[in-house]
Amino acid sequence: MSAGKKTDGRPMAGSFSSIPETRTASGDDPYDLQLAAEAAKGDKGAFERLMWRWWDRIRGYCSSFVAFNPDMAEEAAQESLIRIYRALPRWRKESPLGGYIYGICRTASNDVIRKCARHHARNAQVEEIESLQVQSTHQTGEMKVMQDEARELLSRAMEQLEPDDRAMLYLHEVEGKGLAELGTMFGLPVGTVKSRLSRTRDKVAALLEEMGYELH
Repeated sequence: MSAGKKTDGRPMAGSFSSIPETRTASGDDPYDLQLAAEAAKGDKGAFERLMWRWWDRIRGYCSSFVAFNPDMAEEAAQESLIRIYRALPRWRKESPLGGYIYGICRTASNDVIRKCARHHARNAQVEEIESLQVQSTHQTGEMKVMQDEARELLSRAMEQLEPDDRAMLYLHEVEGKGLAELGTMFGLPVGTVKSRLSRTRDKVAALLEEMGYELH
């Protein structure tokens, strides 16, 4: 997903990217499954190795869910680690591990949002989405300004989404999760996931268009 400044038919382009990994049919990495099974039996070393491998994904998911507020994202990620450690013994091996972990992160992030809302009105400070890359034919100085502007506006548009929609879009665009895997994670039929992603992208596109940008 990328945002490009509307110009004379030659928009700037950018993309979210993800690194492909070896996966099982359920979308899980076999080594992750091995570590999770050992961690579920009380092996703290296995748990640490598993979380080391998952930490960036956990932080990214939590950050997207809480509208990229850095303090809330860090709190949600840390709370997720505690809950994952406690919940792994209850993980059923026939269930997708990724869906189980993201489900815990989703609940933890929701709880952090509710906690913050009880104490003060949330004033989300949006972080730049580092994976957004913007290209332009303009000179270097102007290009940097336009890149920064594109990142800020895309972040602002993402912030206006519902947490579940924002997280689903993040998982699809950044983590490369397929429709079936997302359906398992969110407890939704594949058709619903597809239409929901489409509506979410349309909303982001409409928001960006109001700001003079377009989504590709």
